[in-house]
Amino acid sequence: MQPETARWLNESRGSFGAAHSRFNDISSMDVTGAGALFMSAEYAVKAVIVEHYGFLPPSFETHRIVNLSHRIALWPQLPSDLRTHLADMALLDPNVRYPRETAYETLVSSSSTAEWQPRLTTAPRFIQYIERDVIGNPTTLGKLTF
Repeated sequence: MQPETARWLNESRGSFGAAHSRFNDISSMDVTGAGALFMSAEYAVKAVIVEHYGFLPPSFETHRIVNLSHRIALWPQLPSDLRTHLADMALLDPNVRYPRETAYETLVSSSSTAEWQPRLTTAPRFIQYIERDVIGNPTTLGKLTF
């Protein structure tokens, strides 16, 4: 694994940690935690690209993580539960919905605590899958298109 890839995966884990802490601190989820959870998924997807190039090319800087995963052929490599997780995270994109806008705050607050818990449980599995089963597997990594 390239050092820059490791940095992106560490950012992913750090963002997840921030989201999880925020959730535990307030016993709920807010826009700050939701944004951090989204970034955790985004950084993991981008780590795959960085592993191929050694850096993140400008053409891959988009925040549209589902489209990005389709573009590099990562989507079909993901188990169905992780595709569902990624699609769920895409709805929380703070770069599209703009935190502090009513629509974004409503989206975040309309999910119950019981709905946030599975998201928080799946997020580290998603990161681990990206690290071990995509980046760490030359066969899977070789199936991707860049």
